[in-house]
Amino acid sequence: MTKISNDSEFRQALKKLDMEQLREVGAALVGSVLHLNKDQRVVHAVDVARNRDASDDELLAAYKAARVATVDSRTRCGADCNWEEQAAHFVARASAAMVAPEGVCKAADPPWQVVMSCRMAQNCALIAADDDSSNDESENQHRIMNDYLASR
Repeated sequence: MTKISNDSEFRQALKKLDMEQLREVGAALVGSVLHLNKDQRVVHAVDVARNRDASDDELLAAYKAARVATVDSRTRCGADCNWEEQAAHFVARASAAMVAPEGVCKAADPPWQVVMSCRMAQNCALIAADDDSSNDESENQHRIMNDYLASR
């Protein structure tokens, strides 16, 4: 098995996964930045995504709740440029895309929305902490995908 080492390979790997697998990977990706958002609706969306037996109704309910959390967090970060709240917003956005039933998410590529929102959350957290180190989230995501594919 070839190890994923760049975003082109990562994106191709995502395209080969079915919806259940995308939710599992998405839960791992969002889980890696979940500490940036303590909203129970977002935490619940990750729990639902991890549940292989989640029904369509559970997924839709988790999506709707995560969307409300996304709107709520966007309102909080607003014009004040609160980077911690902005990070929480991107985690909420990723969680909504992660559990969105097929065709419901407005993003052109929901799995990639999860990926990029998690990266944006990490960027915002670095800004909030006045941390000038580089964002290693993409390497972390590649590792998550490699671990997932190796476990199948």
